[in-house]
Amino acid sequence: MITSTLDQLHWYRIISPNFEKAIQYVLSTDFARLETGKYPVDGDNVFAIVNEYTTKPLAECDPESHRDYADIQIVIAGAEKFGYTPLTNQAATTPYNPEKDVAFYSLATEELNYLTLPAGQFILFFPSDIHQPEVFVAQPALVKKVVMKVAL
Repeated sequence: MITSTLDQLHWYRIISPNFEKAIQYVLSTDFARLETGKYPVDGDNVFAIVNEYTTKPLAECDPESHRDYADIQIVIAGAEKFGYTPLTNQAATTPYNPEKDVAFYSLATEELNYLTLPAGQFILFFPSDIHQPEVFVAQPALVKKVVMKVAL
């Protein structure tokens, strides 16, 4: 897991050619103007998902992990809390679905570390990370976020 401000995102281009494409797209796109939906960048290798939703209580947000893609999650408007823990030997409560590239977990709150991202910040999750998105900060609030899916 990596987190920082958008002006620091350029440092992570060196991870792979797909990260280079994803980050170039992020730095050249005005996501505030984009409607919700999926935006292709490089076929199944790199694509963006623009979402708007109301954040939820912790108990309503399931921790998850992916195998084939890294997520670069960027808060465009609002603020969102994220839970995080390394994926070690935790058993998925909803087994991995290869079509959706996701497994879900039931973890106690104290098993996760939490941080809050305001607009203009990103968080990068790898397949070695369990993450819990969409958690409200103080109360449910509207968030606009883009998730860059980057094939590994």
